[in-house]
Amino acid sequence: MTVYPILSTVLHDPTMFKSPNAFNPENFLDENGRFKKNEAFVPFSSGKRNCLGESLSRMELFLFFTAILQNFQLKSLVPPEDIDLTPQMSGLGNIPPFYQLCAIPR
Repeated sequence: MTVYPILSTVLHDPTMFKSPNAFNPENFLDENGRFKKNEAFVPFSSGKRNCLGESLSRMELFLFFTAILQNFQLKSLVPPEDIDLTPQMSGLGNIPPFYQLCAIPR
């Protein structure tokens, strides 16, 4: 028997997230604006099926984004309120839309 965990049901749970179908950083902030861990956020799965590369992925993403943010100022080509965050396709996974940014050297 094969089991396919579908994480989108957990990641879009209205009992765990204030606005589950929209990008909302407040889902991960407490009343003082500090980061709080949300147990429902499981992008690398959980339990025995947890991704073995999770710690490496988190470290690599941190180094990648830190290097970019230290060396460049990122600027959107369109006003932020005009950016559509709706996925292009939904099926087993969501495909984010393409965006264009301007990277200005610091």
